[in-house]
Amino acid sequence: MNNLAKFTIGIFFTLGMAWLAFVVGARSQFGDLVPTSEVLDDDGLVPEDAELFPVANSGMAKQGAEEYAALGCVTCHTQQVRRVEAGFDVERGWGKRPSAPRDYVLQEHVLLGNSRIGPDLANVGLRNYSDEWLHQHLFEPQSIFPSSLCPPSPFLYQQIDEPVITDIKIVSNEVTKETRYVRPTVRANRLVAYLQALKQDYELPEVSFVETEDVSVEEEDVVSTDVSTVSVSAPKWLQDQIDTGKEIYMKASPGGGMCFACHQQNGEGLAGQFPPLAGSDWVLGSKERLIKISMYGLMGEIEVNGVKYNNVMAPPGIPPGSLTDDQIANVLTYIRNDWGNSASAVSAEEVATVRASLKGRAPMQMFTSAELTTPIQ
Repeated sequence: MNNLAKFTIGIFFTLGMAWLAFVVGARSQFGDLVPTSEVLDDDGLVPEDAELFPVANSGMAKQGAEEYAALGCVTCHTQQVRRVEAGFDVERGWGKRPSAPRDYVLQEHVLLGNSRIGPDLANVGLRNYSDEWLHQHLFEPQSIFPSSLCPPSPFLYQQIDEPVITDIKIVSNEVTKETRYVRPTVRANRLVAYLQALKQDYELPEVSFVETEDVSVEEEDVVSTDVSTVSVSAPKWLQDQIDTGKEIYMKASPGGGMCFACHQQNGEGLAGQFPPLAGSDWVLGSKERLIKISMYGLMGEIEVNGVKYNNVMAPPGIPPGSLTDDQIANVLTYIRNDWGNSASAVSAEEVATVRASLKGRAPMQMFTSAELTTPIQ
């Protein structure tokens, strides 16, 4: 076989392997990018009379998607239920299953978002919020959740002195019972129609509904939380760990971490001095790396969300480095699941394993960025 033939065969082999990897492999992992049905025939094909999913938005809901983008809602909200191993999205009630690429094939503008300052909205239409509740939340979020960070949108409403039955009653203060009535504009109605249409309530060949104990917990075992924070509802065991971790984060006495002093109550840190925890790849990434920092502290230059910081972080605790394995696990679970963060919990067993691996390290021997080269998990 001459060199030209070998070269030609090599070219076709390389292209073929690339096609298998990028086309066949991707399709097998993520599914086709065409609508499908929950019911397939014996050959795995969609029957002619089957109802197809996803369904494209139309009318008010389609126009509402444009309002959603124009108002910047995508800045603080995602529309993607993450895989079980990546967090607790399904357990929180954010969806019956993880999202898949097929869910977005009919969307003219895919509004996935990249920050969870507010909760994920991929399935907000399944949460049984009434139109009136959504309108009140849009008009004045703080009238429902006083600590909400969501900006009010009174410009979408007309205040009414003589209300009719279709107007929305706003109780701005639960103590004084101050009441106002507003009338939604067309823009507000479009936005609410869009939110109510956000539903991934169908199964796909590549991803099915998740059935776990955490999804089917009894009502009394579910703790509802402010929708302005990361959770709409979380399993009781997880919420207990988050609540305990928050107490440690905010406590400035023995048994506390006093973390808020640098990273602030809102997790945003201080510009140029202390890095943010909200949306930080250092918080949402490797648990082992995060545990090491919590035990020994961190010094030197690091980069967080594209911004460089050069400071010293003593290990949390009063005195520094005094937190137990349980306390470290709780506070790390908290910071991984507030301010829009959503990541797997940290257990005391995981902390103990890391502590055992560092048995020969001197107390207060702070880590440097160069040492913490553990790949992101």
